Amino acid sequence: MVLKIKRGDECALAVRVLLGGQEVAVDDVDTAEFCLGRRLRKLYPGEAEYSASEGAFLLPLTQEETFALPPDTALPLDVRVKFVNGDVLGSTHMGAVAVYDAISEVVL
Repeated sequence: MVLKIKRGDECALAVRVLLGGQEVAVDDVDTAEFCLGRRLRKLYPGEAEYSASEGAFLLPLTQEETFALPPDTALPLDVRVKFVNGDVLGSTHMGAVAVYDAISEVVL
């Protein structure tokens, strides 16, 4: 999976979490940690939410957050999930987020 964003975008990345080839059921999730490279970390619940209509976790990103990402790179997306039963597992096949540069670096 390769997601694409442009520096300065304000958006929500939709992330489907798979563990062992199976999609994670949100009802089984106590906490989820989403890391974009070493620069950005979002937690569910709280900073990220789950969208039943999309069947994915949504990671909201502000213009300031995307401007802080290095341009013209592909940052790995790392996900760890703590389940309601106490188990903590990380997803190994989340892929990367391609970050494209912007000419303007002004927050609108």
